[in-house]
Amino acid sequence: MKNKLPYEATSKAIQGYSESVIAKSENNDCVVRAFASAFDVPYDRAHKYVAEKFGRQPGKGTFGTVTKLLKMYDDRTTVNYKKVYPVGVRKNSIMTNSLSYNVTIKGVTKVRQMIVGTFIKQNPKGTFFVLVRQHAFTIKDGVVIGNYEDAVKTKKIMRCAFEIK
Repeated sequence: MKNKLPYEATSKAIQGYSESVIAKSENNDCVVRAFASAFDVPYDRAHKYVAEKFGRQPGKGTFGTVTKLLKMYDDRTTVNYKKVYPVGVRKNSIMTNSLSYNVTIKGVTKVRQMIVGTFIKQNPKGTFFVLVRQHAFTIKDGVVIGNYEDAVKTKKIMRCAFEIK
């Protein structure tokens, strides 16, 4: 596929993922996997952290991720010596459309939403915790870590992103 982005399997990118008993029994854990790969922590530690700090229930999705990541930024929380930094314009506590930008075509200015492919072109270096509609994954130095589809669906609109450094 021509537009496919570089991809690394979760089992290779996340410490302890293949051996984790918890990971084998989990569903809807994209935020846990994104957290583990972005902060370079083992899966089980990320699972415990997201459950405690983000209020995630086993087998359920994680709700309020953007708000929790913004709180980590505001509180200057450090995980594995790394901090969270919002990317884009922080318009509100939800950060909806924080990555939108203006494009002028034939003299008409339009607001466009950032898509995954464009984001990677503009940010080839760095570690980013990316949120799209009802899903999260990591982009690390231009390589997608998450589900295989995250690397294939390059035109998916990004809800927001956080740089981890």
